[in-house]
Amino acid sequence: SAVLPANSRQTWKANDYVTSWNVSTQIQSDKPVAAERAMYNTARTWAHDSIGVTYTADRWLLPEGATAGGFETFVLVQNPGANPATLDITFMTSGGPVPGPTGYVLAGHSRITFYVNDWVTDFNVSTEVMSTGGVICERAMYGNGRTWAHDSIGYAP
Repeated sequence: SAVLPANSRQTWKANDYVTSWNVSTQIQSDKPVAAERAMYNTARTWAHDSIGVTYTADRWLLPEGATAGGFETFVLVQNPGANPATLDITFMTSGGPVPGPTGYVLAGHSRITFYVNDWVTDFNVSTEVMSTGGVICERAMYGNGRTWAHDSIGYAP
């Protein structure tokens, strides 16, 4: 628990609290706050940032990604609820839809990362995530030997 004075900002380093590849954060506040997540590699040669999401959804669209030419793309899914959520992921490519993980059960209050390169190799990759329970999705992408990175939350229609 922390008190954040009005008109101020605070940073917490997740590494001080957890050590895991699959980390997400849920923030609860008695007043409206704006939250974001920044991520840096240890050499600080790349970084990316994403705003927080205030809702869960059963369908998420992640419009950009690439897995050819040395690009790496990751789909990150958080289940902030108490109940498990079953995930079905489809990748949209230049050649049409490609099935990704199907029937993946994501435990409540947990997060998973999917390495899109394991399923497709294409310069044009977008993603649809369907779930049986409300989840939150984002896409992280890295290029040029991980000398740069960017990230985006998904869109829930």
